[in-house]
Amino acid sequence: METIKVIEPDLSTVDFEIVDQSRHLFNEFENIKLKDVSSQNKAYLALFFRQPFDVEEAIDKIDNQLFLLMQQGIVKPLIIMITEAWDLFNTYAWDENKLNLTPDFGDVPYSKFIAHFTSRAVPEENITWLVMNNIHKKQIKNLRDRGYKIKTRFIQYCYYLQRMKAVASRTELDKRSFTKYYSCLCRGSVYNHRYGMVYNLWANNLLQKGNVSCEPYRELEESKGSNWVNDNETTENFMTNFTDWKTRKYDFASALPLTYDNKVNQHWLFDYDEKYIFDNSFLWIPTESHLGHDGVIISEKTWKAIAYGSPFCINGEKNSLKYLKEMGFKTFEDFWDESYDNDTKPDRIKKITNIVKNLCDKDISEINSMYQDMLPILRHNQKTMIENTQHTDLIKTLKEINDN
Repeated sequence: METIKVIEPDLSTVDFEIVDQSRHLFNEFENIKLKDVSSQNKAYLALFFRQPFDVEEAIDKIDNQLFLLMQQGIVKPLIIMITEAWDLFNTYAWDENKLNLTPDFGDVPYSKFIAHFTSRAVPEENITWLVMNNIHKKQIKNLRDRGYKIKTRFIQYCYYLQRMKAVASRTELDKRSFTKYYSCLCRGSVYNHRYGMVYNLWANNLLQKGNVSCEPYRELEESKGSNWVNDNETTENFMTNFTDWKTRKYDFASALPLTYDNKVNQHWLFDYDEKYIFDNSFLWIPTESHLGHDGVIISEKTWKAIAYGSPFCINGEKNSLKYLKEMGFKTFEDFWDESYDNDTKPDRIKKITNIVKNLCDKDISEINSMYQDMLPILRHNQKTMIENTQHTDLIKTLKEINDN
């Protein structure tokens, strides 16, 4: 097994919310001691960060000698931030601000983060940053076209795809006998698009046809968070896009919370098994995490459907299906209208609701037969996940970078 030499500062006393919990995937990382590092024995400084904010406590754990070695390129920073998706560049602030002002690039998360290194004379071009999605490619091009220079090397690494490979490998797609038409499980973090999806299922009397969960109703205010763009959207404003919201709001709120099995999503546990959900219901409706900027996020919420061998409709960002197809996966355009992928919320939610309604109008025996017809697609998707080479490609790339 090819190994990558790394130094890891002790972050055991750092706030849990700061540290990325993906270290277990990287068995190829060989920890070496600072005294063993030299120009003939180079290493990475491996920093597992969950988020780019408030990392001062962790940065303070880095030995001063390491900064001297990073200045010389003998040690290179490797930022691993792959369990959450963050907007590092806020490029929408240039495109969407109505004040006709130029946003401050020094104020974006990327600039603030790398300043911890560049302010200590660590060359920006020596930094390698692993991220969960690929929106950085479009954003960096956008900024370079405007004259900004981003020298850090970014590499996409889909953490949850990698985690779900083991599930796909052990899950056989045999004949299933469904009793429910769909599952839409929305316990956990609350977002407007999750309330919107559950409201539409509730308003169309579809709850009894599926497995549904949802948190208690409360008013939210969602925003991309830029000082340069006023894009706040309240739950009330979002929900008024749906039929009869104003007259049915309080009835819906009274119907919440909805529980399915009183369990929470514990995808980070190695022995966590949700096969019983997918054996029980036909269609999986992942209500994806809120991205907070223009782009696509595919998390465990969608990857688990592929791993367990289920068809899906993604209540998430525009072009989510397009993103999966570009990775070699297949979707279900031969079975229902997937034009919803061209839409943003809430039109996306309305179209997915229509798909669910049409499925629920069928006899459950038709649904079981439809699943059999889908098996070639489902098996292809499982195979594509299992054979994905992102991990070996990453290790090879990291070795090449460090050897230069």
